[in-house]
Amino acid sequence: MYSRGVREDGGVGSGTGLVDDAAVGALLTQVRRVAVLGVSDRFNRPSFRLAAYLLDRTAWTVDLVNPHVVETLGRLCAPVLADVPTPDLVVVFRAPAAWEAVVDEVAAVGGRAVWLPAGVADGNTTARTIARAQRSGVEAVADRDLRADHKRWCP
Repeated sequence: MYSRGVREDGGVGSGTGLVDDAAVGALLTQVRRVAVLGVSDRFNRPSFRLAAYLLDRTAWTVDLVNPHVVETLGRLCAPVLADVPTPDLVVVFRAPAAWEAVVDEVAAVGGRAVWLPAGVADGNTTARTIARAQRSGVEAVADRDLRADHKRWCP
């Protein structure tokens, strides 16, 4: 899978979204377990709202991960990704400077894919993170709305 800033041939481009939209659908229809990395306990944060949606509106098993949050949405949070069962998808709510390290962490626990938030990082950061994911054997999705894609592909 490729996203903004990276073409299928590995070159850098300026387009947005995935090159292969159907690949997003294929990924989402195979997901069974999701980890929300960096989930907040504050209701006004995007990570809180997305985690609430995933818990309420999907059939997925959702693990919440944040070393600074003990409990949110009525669930305990694991401090690190290695403390939860291997996720199919890791939704990343961390600063863009940490994204490459997150990809390494996902690869280390055997995770299949990372979902990077839209509109948070510049194209170079996103492209570097996606390239690292490709080298690590981790699929990457960036600059897309997970909630909208879930509604589209997993009715």
